[in-house]
Formats: sequence, C-alpha cells, structure tokens
Amino acid sequence: MGEDEAAAHRQQDLYLSEVLRLMVACEYMRRYRGILARRVTWFGALRATASSSAIAAWAVWQAYPMIWGGIIAGTQVADALKDVFPFTARHKAANDLVTSLEALLIETLYEAEGVYAGRLANEEITERRRKLMKLRHDADARHFPAGDLPERGDLLALAERAASTYYASIFEPRANP
Repeated sequence: MGEDEAAAHRQQDLYLSEVLRLMVACEYMRRYRGILARRVTWFGALRATASSSAIAAWAVWQAYPMIWGGIIAGTQVADALKDVFPFTARHKAANDLVTSLEALLIETLYEAEGVYAGRLANEEITERRRKLMKLRHDADARHFPAGDLPERGDLLALAERAASTYYASIFEPRANP
C-alpha cells in the first residue's frame, strides 16, 4: 500500500470513526430521554393525584380546609414551575437534542456512503469530518449550553453496543457464504 493510499484510508477511517461517535451519541440521548420521560410522567401523575385527592378529601372532610387548600396550591405551584425542575428541563433539552442528532445522522449516513466508497478526495473527507464535528458540537451547545448533560455508564454501554451493531451492519464487509 502506497503512502497516498494509506493517507486516503486514514481519512476514511477518521471520518467513519466520527460517524460511529455520532451514532453512539444518538443512541445515548434516546435512552437518556426515555429515562427522563418516565420521570416527567411520574411527576405529572403525582401532581394530578395529589391535586385530585385533595379536592376529593376537601369535599368529604371539610374540617381541614387549610390543609386541602395548601395541597391544591402546592400542586398548582409545582405545575407552574414544572419546566424549572432539572429533570423536566433536561427532558425538553434531551428531546430537542435527539431530534437534532437524528437529522444530522441522516445527512451523515448519506454522506458516509461516498466516503466509504472512496469517491471523495482526502481534503473533502477532512473538511466533511470537521463540519460533522462542528455541527455535533453546535447541537450539544444549543440544547445543553451549561454542559450539564450527565454521562451514565450503563446507558453509554448500551448505546455503544447498539451503535456498533448498526455501524457494522452498514460499513463492515460481510463474508461470502
């Protein structure tokens, strides 16, 4: 293999490694969003149950109007502040980031076909890799500007397995039967 051919493969490998990183990020965010969605649902159910129960209890036991009124007022405040709670704000940001990353992945997979097939020059591959890294960084910064996205090892391991399996099905050559 000549020096130019090795350099061409290096650029392809670097680009395709970046594609895999993007796939992992998409998978991770989907899973993280799912966990946050369950928390948001649980919190909403808790608020609704507390409010409804307090109204029903007030109707039955009118002796403690301050307690029932306080519970109802507390659930109304929690409802008004629901977007301020960290997990609800993160859920919205995670949902928006998943949408951005999936759109980026669709375009990247389309572009990766040309890279994988060797139809692009080294300079083009390098530029496309730089652009991909920048777009991913911009999406992360737009949706998590404080950089407060926690990294959970369990979700990351699942995301890496799922992304690697998908990546292998697309880019790794299959053995002939």
